[in-house]
Amino acid sequence: MVQYLATIRFKCLKTTKETLFMREFNTSGPCHPALHYTVMREALIAKGFDKVRTGRYFTLFAPRQFGKTTYFQLLAEAVKKEGFTPIWISFDKLKTATKKAFYQDLNYQLHQRLAKHQIKNTIANQIDMVDFFEQCKNQSLVLVIDEFEDIPDSVLTEMMHAFRQMYHQKQYHALHSLILVGATTFIELATTSNVSSFNVLDELKMPYLTFEEVNLLIQQYVDESGQSFEKQVNKAIYQNTNGQPGLVCALVAHLVETVATNRMVTMADFFSTLNYLLTSKHDNLLNIVQKAKQKKAFMYRLLFDEYPIDFNVNVEDIAYLHANGVIDNMEGHVGIPVPLYSKRIITAFRSVHNGERRHYGIKANETFEEYLKGDGLNIHALLNKYRQYVRRRGFKAFDTEKLKEAAWHYSLDGFINFFVEALEGHTFIEVPSGAGRTDILVVYQNHRYLIEIKVFSNNTLLKKGKAQLAEYLKSEGLNEGYYVVFSNLHTDDDVLYFEEEFKGRQIYTYIICTNFPTPSTLPVPEALKLTETEKVAGKMLSMGSFTDEQISMVTGVSFEKIGYLREIKSL
Repeated sequence: MVQYLATIRFKCLKTTKETLFMREFNTSGPCHPALHYTVMREALIAKGFDKVRTGRYFTLFAPRQFGKTTYFQLLAEAVKKEGFTPIWISFDKLKTATKKAFYQDLNYQLHQRLAKHQIKNTIANQIDMVDFFEQCKNQSLVLVIDEFEDIPDSVLTEMMHAFRQMYHQKQYHALHSLILVGATTFIELATTSNVSSFNVLDELKMPYLTFEEVNLLIQQYVDESGQSFEKQVNKAIYQNTNGQPGLVCALVAHLVETVATNRMVTMADFFSTLNYLLTSKHDNLLNIVQKAKQKKAFMYRLLFDEYPIDFNVNVEDIAYLHANGVIDNMEGHVGIPVPLYSKRIITAFRSVHNGERRHYGIKANETFEEYLKGDGLNIHALLNKYRQYVRRRGFKAFDTEKLKEAAWHYSLDGFINFFVEALEGHTFIEVPSGAGRTDILVVYQNHRYLIEIKVFSNNTLLKKGKAQLAEYLKSEGLNEGYYVVFSNLHTDDDVLYFEEEFKGRQIYTYIICTNFPTPSTLPVPEALKLTETEKVAGKMLSMGSFTDEQISMVTGVSFEKIGYLREIKSL
């Protein structure tokens, strides 16, 4: 089998050299090694082959665009060489089918795949299905059922009992091995469909690509095209995708087909592509965001709350998000396994426009030059301006009603993003480890700046966070970072800015006070109290049908005061 896989790879390279045919990165459907850059995954195929050889029934469930179909196509070719007959069918789009329609479709697919055997039996129920496989018992069939989670609930139990019966009576029929493939685990499928225990199924786990496999995939392209990649780009691709095959191919395809078509691929190219994937149509990412939005309150807690969530599929939100590939069990806690998923979800949850930009304190002659320093950015100036903005706006700077625990994070992100985008830079929100940590990565020209956001709990966790930031800076090759901490315990009497060195990295800490009085408790200075005529002028403004001249003529209120009334009504 290993020799067979090596032959496939050799033929691909030979075809390329003889015809100058360039393969491509596949972003939809299964990969064909002669057409697409492909990681052969010999070890995983060997595991599957061993299960087939020993007649096991097993499952492989993984999120969409994970390479499942590619894997089984390669496995099918391998088992053919050993005398087995693989047949592939799919339950796609059958979830709502009636029993009759389901068995009609099953009958059609099986007869089509085994047409040369001229089997006469018609399948109208699970008993007929068992009889069907008895009619071709001289064969050693390997049945692969794709999209298995789309099996109608009305037939799931009887189908599984039929397969169980066949597993224990292999001497009477041709079904040597059964493979169930899908995006929902069988345990979750059985739980939601009230299926009794089915203990003859093994499970084959399909891991993400390793860093070495991602490098091998990219190297195939480099060898054929001659186009090189900066060393950091491969690492960034792996770190952002965690080796999710569909996303790896999507990133690299956009890099070499759109961004850097005839030169070395740089980190600047990578960030351009990352920004594209965070904001543009990509089916896998759109699906992940759609599923996350169904459990938005849970996702806010997962992304922004300081305390970890224990993984437990008995919890409805966890079961749903896990079944749809959004989250996974990461060392006993709920986590988002693919960093690009976190970034896309956070980007999707951003407010398009919350009305706060007009309160950022921009002057008519603003040039933003004060936020530049040499050929880079002056992050200190931006953070000091943000502190002034929060002091001026108070609780209105934070959308706590809609964003809950994410309000602080999105407030700073929106502010920084506004100024950096105006200077033609980019910002990316990252969640390096959950546990209430959110980072803003600022990319400007060839410079990168890291701002970590945290909500204050106590000084012990504050210090721990600085050490974590220092480690993260080290891993990213950055010498300094900014630590922005929102606190409702600190006041203006406390020290709110620190410069410290942790593990050889410079950390600048900004504490942002958020202990604001509510509007009902704010004392109104005498100078700001409105007269009766000013109240009338305010009501006329609210109606929106009077000009300033008309309001002033009727009430006697000055144009300056009318302007003030308009301003406070927009707050």
